[in-house]
Amino acid sequence: MPVATRNSQPATILALNTRLRIVLFLFLIATPAFVLIAKTIRVSLAQTWGDSFDAGSIERAIALDRDNPQLHYTLGMVYLFGGESTSPAAAMREMRQATTLRPHTASYWSGLGKACWVAADQACADQAFERAVELAPTTPRYVWDAAVNSVGASRPGPAIAELKRFLQLQPDAYPQVFQLAWRGLGDSDMLWRDLVRSSGDTAAKLDYLEFLGENGRFDLAGRYWAEMVSAKPVLPFDATKAYLEELLSTAHYQEAAAVWQYLRQTGAVGNPPGPDQTNLVFNGGFEREPLGAGFDWRHQPQSYVTVDFSDASAHSGAHALRLDFTVPQNLEYEPIQQLVEVVPGQTYALDAYIRSEAITSDSGPRLRVTDPQCATCLDVSTGGVTGSTAWHEIGLRFTAGPSTGIVRISVWRPRSRSFPMEISGSAWFDDIALRQVPASTN
Repeated sequence: MPVATRNSQPATILALNTRLRIVLFLFLIATPAFVLIAKTIRVSLAQTWGDSFDAGSIERAIALDRDNPQLHYTLGMVYLFGGESTSPAAAMREMRQATTLRPHTASYWSGLGKACWVAADQACADQAFERAVELAPTTPRYVWDAAVNSVGASRPGPAIAELKRFLQLQPDAYPQVFQLAWRGLGDSDMLWRDLVRSSGDTAAKLDYLEFLGENGRFDLAGRYWAEMVSAKPVLPFDATKAYLEELLSTAHYQEAAAVWQYLRQTGAVGNPPGPDQTNLVFNGGFEREPLGAGFDWRHQPQSYVTVDFSDASAHSGAHALRLDFTVPQNLEYEPIQQLVEVVPGQTYALDAYIRSEAITSDSGPRLRVTDPQCATCLDVSTGGVTGSTAWHEIGLRFTAGPSTGIVRISVWRPRSRSFPMEISGSAWFDDIALRQVPASTN
């Protein structure tokens, strides 16, 4: 057995000290890494829980990262809109903490404003929304939030000012603004006077008329229209179209006819070429591409029939309407139509020129006149064209009923009830005209 010497104990102690130093050295080196790893884990967990829309998860995230304003903001939103977790007071507390931790973030102030508004703390809401706008004056949503707050507080003056500012930032938002102001303030004359008319924006005025029509207030729309056109402005057709179509779709034909006549008089629509000013049909010679709106021709696409408004083989002028029945079918077709204003009780003559090529059915295309408001009051048509024919005149007479102020003129092909039933081939229409018949010739 080896015998220990005096020098062996210090050697052992030295070896132990050396290992201890190494371990301590390695520990000291590793400690920052351990701390970093722990912090990373905490941040990762906080972020994971913070991305949840569960109040408990976000609260655990805040316990790991109390100075993260986004977590307080998110928890505030959960308390504000989180269903079972809803608590306006708690939402205010968290939103205030977010603004305290990061006072120059507009979204946090806007969130605080919403929480205060829901909690019925109007002074807090006013201050918060004002601060959000101060921090981000060119961001539309913060200006919008401020406007909603003023509307909700029934403060028309500030609300109109904020809505004007919002529209400067987002000019295409008039429908959104009208919806808010109409429901929240309820004063159509004030909106027209202080928001719409004062803007000097013609498109905005027409948008407001359309909005009123959509909400059934054609009485107000008609009054504002009369005021607007009293100065004889030239209104672009594209801007006026939506209001005009709203009138027509709701059978306000008299008002629509007045708008249409104004557009014609001011040149916004213009009159198609042709010397006959007695013709009540607009663009009856198809010398211009139809507008597809107003009191011009409208095309309703249908299967197995194609429509060409600018065929060169015209009866007169440069263009004619051409219909091609491409696949033999025994279907009812009414591909084009036009609304025309008439006088109740007045007799009219409808004339046109038509030609055909290889129309196979005994029930060929023709012109039809109906009353769009009373199907049984008026429904007359010319004879149909069949086979192959040169240009020839067709026509009919009718008397408008005592309450008929509008008629619909259309190209119509009814279904055949005898052989040959299926229709194919081509037909042309030109020089369609509707004129009053003098009483002496009735």
